[in-house]
Order: sequence, then C-alpha cells, then structure tokens
Amino acid sequence: MKPFDLQLENLRLTVPDGDELRTIFASSRFALPEGSLLGVRGESGSGKSTFLKLISGILTPTEGAVSWGETRLSRLPEGERDRWRGENCGFLFQDFRLFEDLSAEENVLLPATFYRRPTSDDRKRARELLDHYGVRSGTRALHLSRGEMQRTALARVLFAAPKVILADEPTASLDGKRAEEVTMALIGAAKRLGATLILVSHDPRVLAHFPQKVVIAEGRLIEGN
Repeated sequence: MKPFDLQLENLRLTVPDGDELRTIFASSRFALPEGSLLGVRGESGSGKSTFLKLISGILTPTEGAVSWGETRLSRLPEGERDRWRGENCGFLFQDFRLFEDLSAEENVLLPATFYRRPTSDDRKRARELLDHYGVRSGTRALHLSRGEMQRTALARVLFAAPKVILADEPTASLDGKRAEEVTMALIGAAKRLGATLILVSHDPRVLAHFPQKVVIAEGRLIEGN
C-alpha cells in the first residue's frame, strides 16, 4: 500500500434531527490509488462538500474509517488531523479564500507563513508561479479580477506541493475557456507532483477530463458513473 492510497470503510455521518439521527453521508468500501484523478459529480446539497471534509479530516465519521495509506485519519485526535491536513492537502475553492488586504504574492506564501518565516527562495517561487499564470505579484487581492483571483488561489495550492489536491467547484464562476484552463492546470500540476486530485464539479465538460468518476446523490457515494 502506498502512503496516499485512499480507503473508505463503510462510512456513515449522522446528525441530530429532532429525537432521531439523520444520515447526511454514507459510503460502503471505496479505494482510490495514490496519484489518481477523480471527478465527483452531484447536485447542490447532495453531499459533495461533506465528502471532501470527511476525506480531509475536517469532519469525522460517526461510523467507519477514512485512511490514507497506513494513516487512519478519522481516528486521529483533532490536532493531529489538522497537522496531517496542513502538511499534505491543498484546497481550491469556488470562492478563492484570498485575504483581500494581502498582495497576490503574500496570499501564495500563506502555506509557508503558517509554519515558518518565508525565505527568499519561497518568494522567488511564489513570483514564478504568479508570472506563469499572468498575475502581478504585488497587486492586492482586492484589486484582482475574478480570473486573477482564481489563478492566485491555484498558485497557492501548487506552491505548497501537496500530496492531495481537493478542488470544490473551482470553475463554477468561470467562462468555458477559463474553466478549461484551470482544469488542465490542475491536472497538469497533479501529474507533475504525483498528487491525487479529487475535483467536485457539476460541469460535464470539466468532468470529461477525469478518467475516474463517482456520483454523490442524496448523501451517498456511487461508483462507476
């Protein structure tokens, strides 16, 4: 087993609903080899974001287990889950999650600043990534276009060189051309890094680029779609 093979073992997440418990996500056994490209399709409210939170350790299942290789992530204490996620996961969200008062470069450098003081090499790499995506490094995020914000958020993910990239509707606010560019940039980066890429989207044009797909419907993971 490789260190970043994903395994789900009979997951169930329940929440209180009056006097009863309501299941908001469930999955039988599911395995995803390290370095895979997985597209996740589902309607709004189907449980796609819950799935990403479970596999990254933000949420823990009521039953079953989430494992990455030999690491049973869902059984770790919260602090250890947070540390694992910070060291191994990169997130790309529809709403970018940029700090408006920081420059594009400072936003890209955030993964480094959480653990240490950024070095000159860190700053050089951040600027190179932004140059590659056509974003001026000194521009405050407040003054970036939506496309530039998305590319800055993508550069921040790649700066951290994660083993797992989780993208939650990253192209939802983009036109067809930009959506294609972001999708191919994510796939290309995942391949270069040898990282697992799990991308949630409702856009069939985006999902067509993924060799493996699953559907999440009414909180249940369905393979082979």
